[in-house]
Amino acid sequence: MALGRALDPHGRMSVAAYRRFVVRTNLTGAVLLCLAIWLAALGARWPAILVAAGLPLIGLMALAATARRLHDRDRSAGWLAVWGLAQALGFAPLDRFVESDPLPVIGLLVAMLGVSVWFFLETVLRRGTPGPNRFGAAGD
Repeated sequence: MALGRALDPHGRMSVAAYRRFVVRTNLTGAVLLCLAIWLAALGARWPAILVAAGLPLIGLMALAATARRLHDRDRSAGWLAVWGLAQALGFAPLDRFVESDPLPVIGLLVAMLGVSVWFFLETVLRRGTPGPNRFGAAGD
């Protein structure tokens, strides 16, 4: 039941609860990743794969919690797509265009940074909307 709630994007999550969640999730993910690497280095391939298989689950839990946090700010979870696009552009081969078209590359990088800063401020630093909003009662 707790796992089902952790994967449920409906409802709201307060800024304090989200901060605690982010710290716990990052620590858990780091421990799982280190454990998987350690097991792989020892030659325990399948245990390492099983441990690493928990990482996507943690990612899904983080997406659901962030959706609830956005709801607490009275924003749609669709803003996750904007943030995800900004993050995905970080994998684009922009270095190919730096010499021939530096200004568009710089503009894109500044836009990506702006989206990331806005998203951080919106989810980690700002309080939720007081009282009920279109996503339900105040966050837990």
